[in-house]
Amino acid sequence: MGKTGCGKGTQAHRLATELGFPIFSTGDKVRELSAEDSSLGRHIRDIHISGWVPEWLASYLFANAILAEHIDNGLIFESVARKPEEAKKLHEMHTMLSRPYIVLHLDTPDEVVIERMRKRQRDQSDAEENIKKRLQAFYDETIHSLEFFESQDKVITINADQSEDVVYQEVLKAISK
Repeated sequence: MGKTGCGKGTQAHRLATELGFPIFSTGDKVRELSAEDSSLGRHIRDIHISGWVPEWLASYLFANAILAEHIDNGLIFESVARKPEEAKKLHEMHTMLSRPYIVLHLDTPDEVVIERMRKRQRDQSDAEENIKKRLQAFYDETIHSLEFFESQDKVITINADQSEDVVYQEVLKAISK
């Protein structure tokens, strides 16, 4: 977990390659479903166009990933449980299944993620506005999910304002505990 541009995707992919675990991303799953030529695909496309994915849909998608696809295997979640209700459901599922988990918080200063996001933007016309919206979403919701996970003693915070390789070494050290 972390702010936009903190390196979540990069670190998740490196970890998945090393461990052989699949990655589950709510955003990727929503994009996959919305590309389907079906009633569900069209409905999700309409929801996703507005930029808002309902909590029930996000929760269903990660619950399905755990229960139907990966109940007995490792799974890397990327950008999941960003809303407090989702965090509580994710914790409840893992607790019920006696399945251990940790939350890696890739902590990055706002100015660093803003600079990283500026470099990633293809269309500069609204880049600044989108970056600010995504950061605000972190402070409005994701920070509260992190607080919940911290109250469950599940969070390991990593300074993500370092090189990709240094951050990855810290990720490996964190998961080996």
